Amino acid sequence: MNQSLPLLWLPGLLCDQQLFEPVNALLPEWLAPQCANLDVADSMQVLASKVLEEAPETFILGGLSMGGILAFEVYRQAPERVKGLVLIDTNAADEQPAVTEKRDALVDRAIAGEFPAITREVLLPALIHHSRLVDTALTDSICDMADNIGIEAFIAHAKALATRPDARPMLADIRVPSLVICGRDDALCPVSNHLKMAEHIPQVSLHILNDCGHLATMERPHDVAQHISHWIEVNWLRGGETA
Repeated sequence: MNQSLPLLWLPGLLCDQQLFEPVNALLPEWLAPQCANLDVADSMQVLASKVLEEAPETFILGGLSMGGILAFEVYRQAPERVKGLVLIDTNAADEQPAVTEKRDALVDRAIAGEFPAITREVLLPALIHHSRLVDTALTDSICDMADNIGIEAFIAHAKALATRPDARPMLADIRVPSLVICGRDDALCPVSNHLKMAEHIPQVSLHILNDCGHLATMERPHDVAQHISHWIEVNWLRGGETA
């Protein structure tokens, strides 16, 4: 291949480029991954617009959790620029009020001065498989990402999640190859979410990872990288296409 395929990653809530680094290190050289720096904005529409301003002309788009939710909005705004979708541990539906209430409670705690403790004391058990909670290198990296993102972006992105549009009606209209990956033990975005996506997206491949929680790219990077590499080889390289 004479040209690398751009792979644009969109990170989850309280996450940055570290979320994808374990996978990026295992991807073949014909992929050119980069991670978007999300704006401090409180709507998916604005976040997507900012992403598109700085994105390559065309690209494969990947996202985990909030990043996957944002990926639907990026595709909605510029379907002609997105050549493929990688949706990991995410949700196509709009947000349920009960979820908003729980996150708003965390926002209130953050505003009250507890932001540094939220990820380690509250979120970690929901973010990774229970067997990985003793993996201090992993848990420290997750907490480091949250510290890097900071309280201002946390508050804005929490509102963007709460007010996001329902992407389920557009699933059947997605006209690019799509890869859906999730941890079997994801406590935040369960397997059922991904089964529904795979049911309605026309050109889709689905992979469920055993003994894996919500952050598949950090928990099972070898498996994620293998699935991405094979999917791209099948959909692009064998046909001699590029994004």
